[in-house]
Amino acid sequence: MRRWVVIVLVALMLPSLPVSADQDPFNFYIDDEIVAHPGETVQLRIAWQNIVGTARHFSVSLNSTGDNLTVSDLPSDWTRVASGRLGEMLINITVSPDSIFETQSFSLDFLCQEVGNWSLTHNVDVLISKWSDIRFGSNDGSEFYVLQDVRTGFAVNVSNQADYDDTVKLRFNTQTNWEYGFDDDLNNDGELVIDLQSGDYEFINFYIQTPPILNGGPLAGTGPQFSLEAISNLDRRVSSWNFSLRMETYHNMTIDVVEDNLTIEPGDNERLEVIVRNNGNTATYLDAGLLYGDSREDRFEIDNWTVAIFNAFEFQPLEPNESRTIEIGFNAPNINLGSVDLELDIMPQSFPQRATSVQISSSIDWKRNGSLSKIGDSCAEIEWNQTCQQLIQIENTGNFFQNYLLEIRDSSGMYFEITQKTIGLSRGQNSTEIPLNITPFENAEAFSSGSAELVLRLTDGMLVDSLEISSKTAPRVFWIWEDSATSVSNGRLEMAITMRNDGNTADGLVVRMTSSYFTEMSFIPPNNAIVEDGSKNIRSFEIVNIDKGANFTFRAWAKIPDNQNSADDFYIDITAHSRLADDKPFRFTANTSFDAATSDNDNQEGIVDSIGDIISTIFAVIWAWKWIAIATIASGLMINKSIRDRKARLADMELMNSQQNVEQKPDDWMAEFATKKQPTPEIAQSPQIPSEVFTGMFQAVGGGQKPVAEPVDSRLVGAASTVLDHHDTVATKSKLDDLVENLAAGNVSTPHTANVALPDDIIPVTERTVPKSKADVSVPTMLDLDDLDL
Repeated sequence: MRRWVVIVLVALMLPSLPVSADQDPFNFYIDDEIVAHPGETVQLRIAWQNIVGTARHFSVSLNSTGDNLTVSDLPSDWTRVASGRLGEMLINITVSPDSIFETQSFSLDFLCQEVGNWSLTHNVDVLISKWSDIRFGSNDGSEFYVLQDVRTGFAVNVSNQADYDDTVKLRFNTQTNWEYGFDDDLNNDGELVIDLQSGDYEFINFYIQTPPILNGGPLAGTGPQFSLEAISNLDRRVSSWNFSLRMETYHNMTIDVVEDNLTIEPGDNERLEVIVRNNGNTATYLDAGLLYGDSREDRFEIDNWTVAIFNAFEFQPLEPNESRTIEIGFNAPNINLGSVDLELDIMPQSFPQRATSVQISSSIDWKRNGSLSKIGDSCAEIEWNQTCQQLIQIENTGNFFQNYLLEIRDSSGMYFEITQKTIGLSRGQNSTEIPLNITPFENAEAFSSGSAELVLRLTDGMLVDSLEISSKTAPRVFWIWEDSATSVSNGRLEMAITMRNDGNTADGLVVRMTSSYFTEMSFIPPNNAIVEDGSKNIRSFEIVNIDKGANFTFRAWAKIPDNQNSADDFYIDITAHSRLADDKPFRFTANTSFDAATSDNDNQEGIVDSIGDIISTIFAVIWAWKWIAIATIASGLMINKSIRDRKARLADMELMNSQQNVEQKPDDWMAEFATKKQPTPEIAQSPQIPSEVFTGMFQAVGGGQKPVAEPVDSRLVGAASTVLDHHDTVATKSKLDDLVENLAAGNVSTPHTANVALPDDIIPVTERTVPKSKADVSVPTMLDLDDLDL
């Protein structure tokens, strides 16, 4: 069921072609005229096409015919033609031998089986003609070699070999676009008509214009084919003469691309590219040379310039239209100004008449340039009373020796100084380190900046580079203990200190206090000081924004110790460092002395204290040496154990030696060979393989037996040896003849001048060849490992 549904859907999708009953079902294609001779049978082609959407059938029948004509081979049944199909058939028309020269006709009727009211009648004229025989005087297949861009004339005779006069129309049949034509073609229609009587002939003159050789074509030995046709007016018969043209070889070279003037640096070498092309139609060898004056060479040396041709590859031919890039090398002298001009001449080899040349040149490009650079950055900050040197370096980035001058301009905030001497540098050379002195102004404020522009000029004033230099004045930390006072009051050491900022900027201090004894002490800082919150005794404080030249005062006190067993000096150290430089502290020290504390029980407690001190000292010594004592005891136990083990091992060895030294008889030594100290190994059983199987396996892997080559005939070996000996003898004689000729000409080798000029007082050094005895190295005896009983 599904298959039927698919068939129905496909049928519905096919396009439908509407057909009308009045529509012509066929198109027929039949000649209206044919040519035949008396007694000749010719064929007439009938072609058709079904132009409707369904199959049709047609029939063809003879309607009428002339008296001297016979039409045969017409189909007797209907011919089926499918929709849109083409077809053809041939029928024969025979002219009776006794027919006169005239034109007769016949007609054919065509009917369609499906369209009953449709019919077609076609008339054909039969020209019963005389026999013609037009012939050319040249054979087919002629070939003519022609030059390029030349108008070549041709002449060929046309003859009438028939028994009747004839009028002949001549024309060309070719596929080429070359220019051609007849010399006598006055109306330029490409045809020529001549009258020829029976047995007569006439020469036909025509020309062919060959094109010029461009881009390698047309190639040598190639060309178009022509067919000169002669059409008879009697029976329309066409006679033809087929010939072809072949291009002669044409050698030519052209210069397609050449670069402009080549700029080159002093003492450098560069190459100029030139593209040449074989513009001929055959392979050609390139002949390239340089023209300077009246000379043509491949290398010139002109005013210390060297010019040469590279990559010409003159022994490799260039195919038609093939290009090659050759290079013209220029080696410039080491000067800053100069140029050279000459010509490049190229031609096909052995064809100087087709030479072409082009002007080439090169000039020196003098680049005057330089660069400035700093070596490090050592002067970012400078002390106000010091001079800093920033090292500068100059590099010659030009391409020739150059003199430079350094100049400072637009300086501000500091003093800048640099050398004014001329500095000469070669190409690519760096100068030595040049110091630039930078000095801040006297009493300059801290962090005040200074800048300048360092300019690099040539000696003619040309500016080539500049460098911005900047720095700033470093802060100067300088605090002075302007005033200080110390006193002892109520068991306390008191002091008052005044400090002044003599630096070059506002600064601050961090102040700390330490003492030689642990005791109660404190600062009394200024009102604007920064201290730790909640602290009772202030051990440190910080003060900020003390202007340049301003001072401030702070106080401090410390309780003098009164419980010490002995009298001593009591010190208080005040340390202050700048907030700008914490690595440079300022110190102030105050001191006083105190007496030892007194007691009534000193004598009674002294004895007890001394005994207790002795006992504690003894226990401290024992505790400090505890690990050494433990190590000594462990070492003694290990040594004792090793000695006892050694004695036991020596006793066992002595017992074993005594058992082996039992007396043996002389006759018993053979019995030792019968004693098997090791078990005898058993031989493994291998699988048995037949010899035929083993031979087959071996040949399968290694191949069959190869035939042995027959020995060479000894007479051939002797003949070959004779020929080789003869050639060796000839070569040896040739070398001897050359040696004799050189000796006769005076070409005798002489000793080198260095050998002749050797001094007479040379003392040979023979120490390097005297062998030196090696020191005996005492080899220590092997250690007996049995002595190590650990």
